[in-house]
Amino acid sequence: MSALPDRYDVVIRGKPEGPFSLDELRGMNLLPTDFVKPAGQPEFKELREIAELSNLLNIPYQTTRPQYFATLDMRLLATAMDYFIAFCIYAVLAAIYLGGTSNAKESVPTLLIGLVIVPCTKFILCVATEGSKKQASIGKMLIGVKVTDEQGRPIGYGKALGRNLAKLVGIATLGIGFFTGFFDRRQQCLHDKIAGTLVIKDRLI
Repeated sequence: MSALPDRYDVVIRGKPEGPFSLDELRGMNLLPTDFVKPAGQPEFKELREIAELSNLLNIPYQTTRPQYFATLDMRLLATAMDYFIAFCIYAVLAAIYLGGTSNAKESVPTLLIGLVIVPCTKFILCVATEGSKKQASIGKMLIGVKVTDEQGRPIGYGKALGRNLAKLVGIATLGIGFFTGFFDRRQQCLHDKIAGTLVIKDRLI
């Protein structure tokens, strides 16, 4: 069992207060639905959602399905950031290639063909990062959203691969598959429905 943090913040009458020690939490008669977070962490959760802490405070552990979903504009921004990062990697490789050639003009076709590196790099980075403990590509991390399964759990590398491969369906439908999220309560695009994933954001207090 991992070590629990020593101090916690608690939302009291709508305002974050603390930090409090574990002993202080025991004397506060907290409810399962009270919002708590380790001091210094960004996101509050209901006490019943934090397994080890709820057990110590004699509160039944209960998972809560995701309730706050990333909007399509947030997702598009994250995608743009991911492509920019992939393009920067391509630019570095192109600069190295040009540095080793004597005829820049003859290198233009090779550089144009090499642009395929950009979507491939973006694909690899998304699978590697969304399947990791971070649960988010670099772009998603920067704007504070992450990818989960429909119960809010990490998706792992297998489901991350399936999710990103399913984006080909959105491309095949000329983008319609991506914009179906506008009409979905959970903002699920077609590739999310195929893979059984969600893109969620931190709850607001």
